[in-house]
Amino acid sequence: MPVLKKEIELDDGTKIWVRQASGRDKIRIETIQAKAVRKCRDFGNPNDWTPEQNEEFMNIVESMGGGIAEQIESWLPKCIIHDTITLDDLNSNETRKILGFVRGDDEAFRIATGQV
Repeated sequence: MPVLKKEIELDDGTKIWVRQASGRDKIRIETIQAKAVRKCRDFGNPNDWTPEQNEEFMNIVESMGGGIAEQIESWLPKCIIHDTITLDDLNSNETRKILGFVRGDDEAFRIATGQV
């Protein structure tokens, strides 16, 4: 599946183009997440985890260097296709919005690819 691009409007009305992270971009963090899932295999099916189990999983992911902050620092500079916008120009709401698309968990992405 090709890497998708999308125009995202920032809170001030500025529109920027963003691309999804490629498989090559994502492999390091996906590997960390897979290792964390294996550490939590005794929890059962991840869809059935309790909030406490999800929190423990996320703590493991973060301790291994695969948390949200690492995703932002690793993926967003490569995926924002704009000459004058940098990570420092974005507020937290804009950053989360962009990260959702870059990761592929954006609702529009799931609809466009039939993953709903």
